[in-house]
Amino acid sequence: MLESESMVDSMNGKTEGFHLFIEPVEPLAGELSSIIQKLAQECGGPIFKPHVTLLAGIPAGSEERIVSKARAVADALTPFSLTLERLDIEDVYFRALYFKIKETKKMNMYHTLARQVFEMEDNDIYVPHLSLLYGNYLRAKTEKIVETLVIPSEPFFFVNRIHLYRTNGDVADWRKLGEFELIAS
Repeated sequence: MLESESMVDSMNGKTEGFHLFIEPVEPLAGELSSIIQKLAQECGGPIFKPHVTLLAGIPAGSEERIVSKARAVADALTPFSLTLERLDIEDVYFRALYFKIKETKKMNMYHTLARQVFEMEDNDIYVPHLSLLYGNYLRAKTEKIVETLVIPSEPFFFVNRIHLYRTNGDVADWRKLGEFELIAS
């Protein structure tokens, strides 16, 4: 088991448990996937689906119970929109280069609701973001990427479902277990 409270090792890219993700839809999803693949090839990082994490580090447990709780979260949420705001860099494996998400009260409320459904303590500061590059790189390298990166022309998307992933191990080992439509009104 990882030592951190959220079961994510911010330096080496290994995780345990489950995550709830929000995935952008086309055409933005395709644009972001192309950027992620290009950066992964250039920098030697992993390739992953573009996503915004709604809830990270959901502890391992009965898969049936986890799926049921993910469905309960989706049933309590209404569809909404997200906007990619600006690029940022951190010395954290999963946030080497990312778009900040324009702050919305709804996104923070939904994160809190998901945390409550999964009976998780609030140990980490929630930073809604969409990563473009995972890994540990020299800051000068990621700053150079930011200077040349072409930003998607329409950096927003409508959210009408959440996605549950088993996220044990490296990114290549992550597996989608289901997606759940947001149906609350």
